[in-house]
Amino acid sequence: MNNLPLLRASALLIAALACLSLAPGVVAPQAGAVTGLYRNETFGLSIILPDGWTGEEQEDSRPLLQVRGAIPGGEAVADVWALPRDGEASAQTWLGVQTADYGETLASNSYVVEGADSAYQALIAREDAAGREFTELWTSAVRGSQVFLVRTTTLANLWTGAADTAGAFAASLRLFEPMPFGAARSDSLFQYWGEIVTIDPALTQSSPADIVGAVFSGLVRLGADLEIVPDLAATWERSPDGLTYTFAIDANARFHDGRAVTAADFKYSWERALRPDTGSPTAMTYLGDIVGAREMSAGAADSVSGVEAVDSRTLRVTIDAPRSYFLYKLAYPTAYVVDHANVERGGEAWTDAPNGTGPFKLKRWLKDELLVLERNDAWHGGTPALAHAVYRIFAGYPMQMYERGEIDLTGVGRFDIDRARDPANALNTHLREGAALCTFYLGFNVTIPPFDDPKVRQALALAAEVDKEIAVSRLGLDERAAGILPPGMPGHNAALEPFAFDPAAARRLLAESRYGGAENMPVITSYASGGAMHWAWEHHLGLEVEAVSIFEFGDRLDRLERKELGVFRGGWCADYPDPQNFLDILFRTGSAQNHFAYANPEVDALLDAAAVHPGQARRHDLYRQAERLILDDWVAVPLWHSRDFVLVRPYVKGYELTPIGVAQLHNVSIEREAGE
Repeated sequence: MNNLPLLRASALLIAALACLSLAPGVVAPQAGAVTGLYRNETFGLSIILPDGWTGEEQEDSRPLLQVRGAIPGGEAVADVWALPRDGEASAQTWLGVQTADYGETLASNSYVVEGADSAYQALIAREDAAGREFTELWTSAVRGSQVFLVRTTTLANLWTGAADTAGAFAASLRLFEPMPFGAARSDSLFQYWGEIVTIDPALTQSSPADIVGAVFSGLVRLGADLEIVPDLAATWERSPDGLTYTFAIDANARFHDGRAVTAADFKYSWERALRPDTGSPTAMTYLGDIVGAREMSAGAADSVSGVEAVDSRTLRVTIDAPRSYFLYKLAYPTAYVVDHANVERGGEAWTDAPNGTGPFKLKRWLKDELLVLERNDAWHGGTPALAHAVYRIFAGYPMQMYERGEIDLTGVGRFDIDRARDPANALNTHLREGAALCTFYLGFNVTIPPFDDPKVRQALALAAEVDKEIAVSRLGLDERAAGILPPGMPGHNAALEPFAFDPAAARRLLAESRYGGAENMPVITSYASGGAMHWAWEHHLGLEVEAVSIFEFGDRLDRLERKELGVFRGGWCADYPDPQNFLDILFRTGSAQNHFAYANPEVDALLDAAAVHPGQARRHDLYRQAERLILDDWVAVPLWHSRDFVLVRPYVKGYELTPIGVAQLHNVSIEREAGE
């Protein structure tokens, strides 16, 4: 995944450079055209345009700046780019890769750019499809995880008259510490970030620890100890029968534009999430216990009868049965409040300028590149210490960025963990690790042949060398899973034993299946993304496996929700500390997150009983019974429980590594000592 953004950027770069025609109007100056000194604080660079040259800053930063100017006999065009660096590639290596199939290198040499780790320059000759000849001066400069490119192009017969001007333009490039949209390292948190599918609370499947939990908020939230604490609700009462909750909204709760949050805002937000045309993948999961939610989700009602705005600051919610975990569900982003006018006015792009209620506001979002939050000084919970939170999207390799001092916090992949755990390595004192309430599994859609045969599912499981994969591929960092519920989760069954690797039994099961043996089995189309597992199925069972990869996270989610994947690897990390969050959400018949198309009336009955039983010990026993049935059906085969490894700069205060992702950006501060 880390290589993908660079490939995209490189392809875009080559396509853009090749398409420049030098025809009048290609880079036409507009209002606000750049002349003279161009300084970009966000990317940390400056460059001086030659006299008479004008530039236009590009809104999507691809490139940062397009320039054109007069030269003897004609005109020149130029571009200034900022792109992710490919690993440890030097400026020379990077430039060589970009120009390898682009044109003929006439001359090249090392170069010096102030503030760069390395720089290189090359003179390139190329010819376009119409046979026109061009000369181009490329100047690349590397700083940390970024590569900067300045490129000037003229028609080949005009280059001599333009060479000095183009050279002076390139020589004026300076690099300095970036301040993305005003965010300084002294009081802002910088992080690497991956794909942002959406920050719409109704559509996201991210945790409150994600960006959505910093910009938006709900009635309640999970604290670092995983207990429910007030957020936009100052207080609440639960009726004696456990069916009605009455929330008093904090008098200081405000949207980012200053408007007071009302009970009607929550009613609108929850009903919007439940509307069929919204397409929320999580609305029924987290709001489905409310009376009338099911009818609205089905399009049979225009409102949710169980949500009542009693007055501007009082919200009454009625649920269909007394459920001890109901408040936990309201801490998930689906239950966050949104501003009706903001959503309706902004259309599909409303989240580009969201009017949230969280401790941070969205300041700027350059898609697939950079997102900057700024603190909300009027937040009802008090002014956050951080001035900004900066998310550098697909900006390079997180570990290298951390070691170079470009980011303040990052997860540690398994191939870097030995280095971080080494007491002789300076990173060791930055490392935090802990168990996550997560379970990873091999999943089967039980309606897609041949996985609709339970003997086939069991055979594939028994042929998988899970212990070896944990030891070798996962470097022994994960704990072998025996059940669905992870250790630390209430209701976890410590008496369960992991299934054993048994290829002989697996072959017998295939022989007993309706296929009568491996020789009659169809090709296994697998989305399990595990080379070792595919090898085991081929080697131990004699099956033919077609491995299919889905690289985009959003695409994978969409296909799982459409129940298109027959066999796949999945994982579930707790949203709240209750077994219902695993067993009911993943395995109840018809649940949106039941990607297995699994339906077992006996399991559903146990889940129903556990959901409403007042005694926790009995609830947990009922969930263990349901878990045992699910395991016996071989619908989701537990593989391992993961651990989290995070590097945190010593000057980052207030960050806690929790087994469930919770909103905590409002607790974080930057407190640097001299020299840090």
